Amino acid sequence: MLKPKTEVDVYLGKFLNNRYLIRDLIGKGGMGRVYLAEDAAKGGMPVAVKILMLSLGSQQISQRFAREIFIGAQLGRKSKNIVRVLSYGVTDDKTPFYVMEYLQGKNLKKILKVQPLTTSKFLDICHQICLGLQCAHQGISLKGEIYPIVHRDIKPENIFITEDVKQGEIVRILDFGIAKFLTERSGMTLTDSFIGSLPYCSPEHMEGRKLLDVRSDIYSLGVLMFEMLTGKHPFQTQSNSFGSWYQAHRFQTPPAFEEVNSQVKIPLQLQKLVMSCLAKEVSDRPQNISQILAILEKIKFQLDPSSATSNDIQQTLSPVQLVPVTSASEKECLQKNWPKNKPIAPIGFPYLLHSSQGIIPTFWAMLPQQEIAKFLDKNHSTEFIAKMNMYPMLMWVTVLYNAPLSLTRWLSYFLDMKDNRGQKIVRLLADTGYYHLLFFALEEPTRCTHVMTLTLTASQRQQLADWLMLNQKSHELISAIQAKTLLKSEYEKLKLEILQKLSVNSLSEKIDFKTWMAQLFDKFLQILVRY
Repeated sequence: MLKPKTEVDVYLGKFLNNRYLIRDLIGKGGMGRVYLAEDAAKGGMPVAVKILMLSLGSQQISQRFAREIFIGAQLGRKSKNIVRVLSYGVTDDKTPFYVMEYLQGKNLKKILKVQPLTTSKFLDICHQICLGLQCAHQGISLKGEIYPIVHRDIKPENIFITEDVKQGEIVRILDFGIAKFLTERSGMTLTDSFIGSLPYCSPEHMEGRKLLDVRSDIYSLGVLMFEMLTGKHPFQTQSNSFGSWYQAHRFQTPPAFEEVNSQVKIPLQLQKLVMSCLAKEVSDRPQNISQILAILEKIKFQLDPSSATSNDIQQTLSPVQLVPVTSASEKECLQKNWPKNKPIAPIGFPYLLHSSQGIIPTFWAMLPQQEIAKFLDKNHSTEFIAKMNMYPMLMWVTVLYNAPLSLTRWLSYFLDMKDNRGQKIVRLLADTGYYHLLFFALEEPTRCTHVMTLTLTASQRQQLADWLMLNQKSHELISAIQAKTLLKSEYEKLKLEILQKLSVNSLSEKIDFKTWMAQLFDKFLQILVRY
């Protein structure tokens, strides 16, 4: 239940968890209040503390809160466009709070109150919002599984813009996971959980659908994009009630841009993009953020060809659509035959698949049929190893394992970026963000029996892009053979680390969730301290 607050703020001047001294109220909304605080353990370093407007009434809710904050912390580490979460806790009256980096700047709501954005500034800000969302939608690893993260509350108040001397304006998205936590675990009614967010909710979100996907965020982004370009909301309602906003989002047609603001000149392709994001049906919207990024980059280049710097290309990674599990390209993989020039043996190798969706990186593996059956429950990991300061070569490793960890298979291959084919595979991995893993059975080696689609993290794609840039300037200090020996040594070290990590994940299933989450978050905070 929502907690009533008196006019006197009970937290000002108080310490939370004997560490965070609350100095000033700097923001408030339907979900909670944000305070400027000093971290006594870090010499009075300024931080932002968000105290939510509810009590943790049960252990289950406490565990859920810890999980969502941990997810937000992981995302902040992966993307500079997502605010960093540093810690979390509970006040003496069992009110949950979390600690973020303190940002100096303005949220998008304050900026839009003055005037709409120019097309150039819109493209820059929207591009950064999309990079943050793309990182979240690609997901995080939790207990060996990849979980796509849907924000559920994209609105101007949750887009914060800071000024950096070297990088210019940096956009950061706030409050990942909090909307889902409040809606699903707090006991609040559906209407209560939308306080302050009604103008930006997707129709399916307002209908209470629990299995929301990334296209719900894309709808909210569409509303935000319209407002950024025109200075006005695309829908008009007679009241601010839940029912009025639902009618608008589900049935009202967005007006043409010139009807809203005739003074603003918006490229036709950009208008079409925004309107497609505002489609009532999820299937009519862009299916992922990568599609939106690709169009934004194209528009930006058309308006200013000189703007396509290497840094821009590196950040957007030439995004293409992430292929769903039942994709056409997977069906094409199932029609592939084992090459006649390859031995019938437990081996693996990369292959560039020319499909109806373009060229896609794939990895072909021949294994015993019984092993393949045990690896089809999505237990897998992808790793890349390189020593670019010595030689432009990387080792591509796919780890397959079954749930009890009684069987593990390591599929590895050297990609020499001095070779055009190796360089092309690395570029495609960075650009697409996924690859197909084709299984061929030793007992029946002719036809592909199963296909898995493995997704790379945003940081892995960025790393591959960095290596491609370094390849243009690299010097060969050792030979290719020596480089393979060096990478094999690093590979053996990595195997031990991964096995240890998988063992911990397996063990965690036997201990209670609260203990596991506490251990996991403590380890994560130790990493934060190092950086």
